[in-house]
Amino acid sequence: MDTTENVMTGGRDAPSPFRRPNPSKPAPSPGPRPAPTARALTAVPPATVAATPSLPATTVEQQQLERRRRIGARWFYWVAAVSLINTVVALSGQHWRFIIGLGTTQVATGLAARAGRGWAPALFLDLVLIGGFVLLGYLALQGRLWAFAVGFAVYALDGLIFLAARNWIGLGFHVFVLVMVFKGLQAAHQLDAGRS
Repeated sequence: MDTTENVMTGGRDAPSPFRRPNPSKPAPSPGPRPAPTARALTAVPPATVAATPSLPATTVEQQQLERRRRIGARWFYWVAAVSLINTVVALSGQHWRFIIGLGTTQVATGLAARAGRGWAPALFLDLVLIGGFVLLGYLALQGRLWAFAVGFAVYALDGLIFLAARNWIGLGFHVFVLVMVFKGLQAAHQLDAGRS
């Protein structure tokens, strides 16, 4: 065994990694472990749990309603912005349009472009409608129920233009925006009812 050990360690006196441990020295046993106490099993001390405030369910529900109201109101801004882009594109002589914009502004600028004159009335109508939607968006963000209702009605009437033209994609986008505005209106109504 000494020769094997010498060969394995290269003649050095270092212990071989392949050598078995000496059986005369037993490995130390860890012994019995103490049973865990109930205090050791608690993950969070009771003082910490009592110190963390929990939000009431009504506050969380109100926050969700506020979020839905804001999302619904912001759609008025989107409609106004896209309609303004459509007007600028029409004035520059381009023939593409965003379908989410107001059909009324598209018809007015389209008729003015075909006639070759009458840009002032068409531009005035476009700016009144676009400014009206910006104002409705602002008032809807303030929680005014009538702003949601007026904007919903005007945009629904505007959608009839896409229905008459059989532009199903434009009509589909109008319906989607109307659903989002209606959800905002419902949330605003629930918030208003909860305050009174």
